[in-house]
Amino acid sequence: MRKRVLAAAALAGCLRAAAPVEAAPPPAASEAARAFDRGDYPQAAALARQRLRALPRDTAARLVLGRAEAALGRFESAYQTFRSLLALQPRNTDALYYLSILGGVLAQAEYDRLFAQSPDSSRAHQLRGDLHVAQEHPVEAETEYKAALAGAPAPLDVLVALGDLTRRQSRFEDALAYYARAAEIAPDDYDVLYGTGVCRSYRQEYAPAIESFRGALRRDPSSAPAHLALGHALLQSGQAAAAVPELEAAARIEPRMLQALYLLGRAYRVVGRTQEAEATFARVQKLVQGQAESAVEAATAADPLGQQKPTEPPPEKP
Repeated sequence: MRKRVLAAAALAGCLRAAAPVEAAPPPAASEAARAFDRGDYPQAAALARQRLRALPRDTAARLVLGRAEAALGRFESAYQTFRSLLALQPRNTDALYYLSILGGVLAQAEYDRLFAQSPDSSRAHQLRGDLHVAQEHPVEAETEYKAALAGAPAPLDVLVALGDLTRRQSRFEDALAYYARAAEIAPDDYDVLYGTGVCRSYRQEYAPAIESFRGALRRDPSSAPAHLALGHALLQSGQAAAAVPELEAAARIEPRMLQALYLLGRAYRVVGRTQEAEATFARVQKLVQGQAESAVEAATAADPLGQQKPTEPPPEKP
């Protein structure tokens, strides 16, 4: 009898020992956020990771983790954390904001590393050229881009950059030479086709310009500038009916594109669609806020494709 009692007690003890112990709940995301707010970034990251191990789809904890990693200087890890958050919640505005900032930080770090390690490389010269273009220093940009061409083979994007740079200076012969070299590498490249077409159009060589613009639109049918350029070339070569749908497409894609609307009004007049022409010119007047039609016509005639320096019309009055 005593043996049975002892055996039962031993069995009960074993069962109690084997009973599962309830796991402690993970820390709340707000707890990690409070650690972040008081500047304890390592603790904030640790708490957020602990919660994500239990709840991997918790976006609040993932946001805190990304912010803490960024605060600790772990920019690449933070970048990947925010990307994973967007995979779960694509419209998370906080993640989008921090991701844009980190993208700039990482890019600058790469630039600094490149300039320090290979200051005379083709890529370094190209990046300096891009920076000069952004700062509107065309002479310096051209010098850097030409230095970038010293490498073999010549980079496609540098040839296109030089073509674009010289085209915007109305140096169409130089631009066409760069685009021709680029076309040997990538004959169907949108930028090559569009840039070539613009040069031909400003030289009033409309037949080859039309061919180039049609090729550009095969690559990118949603390009408002290419629709505008094709419509302009067709209109100037006496094909107003064919120009209308191209200019309509440009105005539909970019409703505030002044050149497209003005040329569309002209094309409507040529094909006899008078009411639509007047309605389109009314839209033009609304965009330029009462500017004389003669002034708008002169500006559009001087630069029909907005190639010199694209500008946005003033905001519409309510």
